[in-house]
Amino acid sequence: MAQVLKEEIDNKIVESAKKEFFENDFKTATMRNIAKGADIPVGLVYSYYKNKEVLFDKIVEPVFLVFNASLEDKNDKTTKDESLFNEMEHLIEIFKINRDGFVILIDKSKGTKYENVKSELIQMTADHIKDSMMKKVKPENDNIDEFFFHILATNFMESVFEIGRHYKSDKWAKDMLNLLVKQYFYGVNSF
Repeated sequence: MAQVLKEEIDNKIVESAKKEFFENDFKTATMRNIAKGADIPVGLVYSYYKNKEVLFDKIVEPVFLVFNASLEDKNDKTTKDESLFNEMEHLIEIFKINRDGFVILIDKSKGTKYENVKSELIQMTADHIKDSMMKKVKPENDNIDEFFFHILATNFMESVFEIGRHYKSDKWAKDMLNLLVKQYFYGVNSF
């Protein structure tokens, strides 16, 4: 019975923290607001979680680990062109299972060890775009400024992040991601 109560309190803390971090961000979220949202004393929150960082890790680390696993999987088992489509499918799963954790990780993690995740994802995408594009560029045009790839990647990934932020259903996300990939890589003539 006591174990069930501990799990129930822990779940209340985590759910309240998700809401607090989602509505605010890591820096402005407070343990006091988390406790209030869980309807428990602040001291009890601290008996479960040493500090706000540990609680934040509990919420975003699963999403971060899924991202890392998908990127490692992508690099090990597929070609670059296959990997983008596989990663889109993987993102739908992340949105479905833990959309709030995804948004918190991408948008609300400033001041944590995760604050560079968004820029790292954009950089990986820029590298992917550069690798794919440079295979097709004529030699006389191969002096493209690196910043161009950053611009393309930022625009593309911000679109992906928007789909995650506004996730409605698996079908909706899949349709949106497919339209995005189609438009982004093949242009308006693909419709």
